[in-house]
Amino acid sequence: MYGQILTNKDGSTVKILGVSDEIIFISTLNDHTIAHHASTKQGLIALGWIFPVEKWVPERGMAYFIPDLFAENKYTVSSWFDRKFDNHWLANNLVCRTKEEAIALTDKMLTAVKN
Repeated sequence: MYGQILTNKDGSTVKILGVSDEIIFISTLNDHTIAHHASTKQGLIALGWIFPVEKWVPERGMAYFIPDLFAENKYTVSSWFDRKFDNHWLANNLVCRTKEEAIALTDKMLTAVKN
């Protein structure tokens, strides 16, 4: 958790400068080297801070979904065997637990290229 950048719902960012038991110390908005506020994770979430989600890695042989810009249904299904392309998609945040997540990611990519 130390060193992670948190983004607020308003778009501002801070950096986690320290963690002690359940207390998280975050930086000021403009200078990520100066400690500004300390709170619990739940307290920071209540203030609008969004914590990054840890990547999900499927177990060997488990099915996962990938966004697909060319498929009519907007996703592809694959099985995890820790292959080069499995890890390439994982490193690029393209491995999804559900087809709905993959479809949402496909829609997000299409929106980005349309704008």
